[in-house]
Amino acid sequence: MRSYRQYCALARTLDVVGERWTLLIIRELFSCDSRYTDLRDSLPGIASNLLADRLRQLQADGIVESYEAPRPVRATVYRLTTRGRRLGPALRALVSWGAPLVAEPQGDHAFRTHWLALGLPTFFDSVDVADLAPLTVVVHTGDEPATLQVSASGLAMDVGTAVIEDAVVVEGEPGDIVALLSGTADTETSAGVTIHGPRDAVRRLHTLTSRSRIATWQTAPCTHEGGDR
Repeated sequence: MRSYRQYCALARTLDVVGERWTLLIIRELFSCDSRYTDLRDSLPGIASNLLADRLRQLQADGIVESYEAPRPVRATVYRLTTRGRRLGPALRALVSWGAPLVAEPQGDHAFRTHWLALGLPTFFDSVDVADLAPLTVVVHTGDEPATLQVSASGLAMDVGTAVIEDAVVVEGEPGDIVALLSGTADTETSAGVTIHGPRDAVRRLHTLTSRSRIATWQTAPCTHEGGDR
């Protein structure tokens, strides 16, 4: 592992988690404990030997640990240590900072539904959604479904489906779904999404997406600091 060799907390942190793929491995382990094969499948593009090297280094640094799964699995499973989980606020801050970037076209980029579940709540950080609760949105896109829950205390998204009678069901390609839920959908992307559910719940879904931080940033007037020059 290369080091910046700087006596600085940020430099020391980057010495540990700044290598290519390292933070994405940590992202996966925040979702769930994972076998080596699970990590490899969730990280399209990573070389097998590089994944093994990164896991060894993360274990040496006390960020990741492994345990043997009980029968009938009989496999080595990786999980974050307590110290590793303390990276949560930093990871969420990076996701929040990068939220506007996912409003750009997806192209041929890989997609996993649990990545959306991790990132979507950051679109609504500090956004008041209590008046829209309760609202359940089942999202069908990518490799598995996910459920968006809006309650009086905020918004959360998890992989899997919830059986709720008045839930809104949304289906579409990942790029179109992200555009819809981030409030950046145009006529073309909206056409690629189907929405089913009670009329009032669908109305509240559209109100919700119009409040996302990305939608707000895109419609906010441009201001210049410092006054006239």
